[in-house]
Amino acid sequence: MDDGLLQIFPTPITVTKYKGSLTKELKYINTLEYIKQKDNGNLQSKDVYLLKHKEFKNIKNFINKCIDKFTTKIYESDQKLIVTQCWLNKNPKGSNHHRHCHPNSIISGVFYFKQNSKLPPIQFSKTLQYSMALHTKKFNNLNSHTFYLPCTDGELIIFPSDLNHHVPTNTSDEERISMSFNTFSIDVLGLEHDLTELNIRKLIDENI
Repeated sequence: MDDGLLQIFPTPITVTKYKGSLTKELKYINTLEYIKQKDNGNLQSKDVYLLKHKEFKNIKNFINKCIDKFTTKIYESDQKLIVTQCWLNKNPKGSNHHRHCHPNSIISGVFYFKQNSKLPPIQFSKTLQYSMALHTKKFNNLNSHTFYLPCTDGELIIFPSDLNHHVPTNTSDEERISMSFNTFSIDVLGLEHDLTELNIRKLIDENI
C-alpha cells in the first residue's frame, strides 16, 4: 500500500481452535430436539440455553475463556461478558442461513462441531454499502463488501454482534453443525454524567 494509508475502525474477528475431542458432544447433539426453520431449511435446537447442559461443560469453559480474552485484549475492557442464549444449528443439504445480525448482544460467536471445505463457510457483509462503486480488478480488505471465513471442526469465531453474516446454501451431502451464542455485560455500561449509564442491578433494586 502507498505511504500514508490509514486503516481506521477495523472490525475484529478472532478464530481459536479447541484442542479437545468432540466425540462425546457430537453424540449428545444427535439426541437433542430440533425445529426446522421454514424460510431456509435450517434446523435449530429447541433449547436455546445449551451451555447449562453438563454435556457441554468443556465447550462452555473454552467459550468463556475466549470471550474474556476478546474483551480484555481487543476491547481493552475489564467488564465481564457472559453468554446469554446459546443454540445449535444443523444445515442439511439444500439449507442456508439468511443474512442477519444479533440484536441485544455485544459480541457473538460460532463454534463448529462439523465444518470443512465441502461445507459452506460463514460470510460476513458490510453493514453500509457504497452509494457509488468503481469497477474492482482485485479485491482486498479495503474495497470488499463481503468476506468468506473458511473454518474447520473445533474452531470458534467471535465477532461484534452487529456485524451482518449469513451461510450460503449447503450443496454437500454432509450436514453442517454449529453452535451460536450471544453475550451481554453483567457490569454497569456507560457513564452517569454522559447520560449513557445502564445499570440493570440498580434499577431492579430501586423498583422492588
